[in-house]
Amino acid sequence: MQYELGMAIFFDVFSKGVVVSFRGQEHTLQGPFSDQRSAFRAAEQFCRERGWNDPQHAGKADPGSSQ
Repeated sequence: MQYELGMAIFFDVFSKGVVVSFRGQEHTLQGPFSDQRSAFRAAEQFCRERGWNDPQHAGKADPGSSQ
């Protein structure tokens, strides 16, 4: 998965939340997420919704969506 320069995702194993650094801003997704994989999927979707163009996801429905 290729992230933008400066884009980062951090999973907190204690709170089960995730911190997203995206385009110069930090965002916290509270969760709780069941595991790191779920947290990263939510964080990546959060970034897609804000304009991140993920080349591996282009033209595909989100695996967690109903499409």
